[in-house]
Amino acid sequence: MTQGMNKVVNWFSGTHKQLMEALGVSTNKTEETDTSQTTKDHSEKTVTQLKTLAKEQGLKGYSSLKKSELINLLNN
Repeated sequence: MTQGMNKVVNWFSGTHKQLMEALGVSTNKTEETDTSQTTKDHSEKTVTQLKTLAKEQGLKGYSSLKKSELINLLNN
């Protein structure tokens, strides 16, 4: 972090949303980015990693699914 950013972080004690508003960043845009980031994270994973996630979440019937189908299952 730059020295200037450190000063802002040390000065500001509000929530992330309040900080974004103070900086003039649209919070709606940030939320959209967060949603698309989740999908992107899944698309960068291997099929084995996706199957592990499905197993951890207690999902059934994932073993024969293709990558795109696994991503859809995990996102729903």
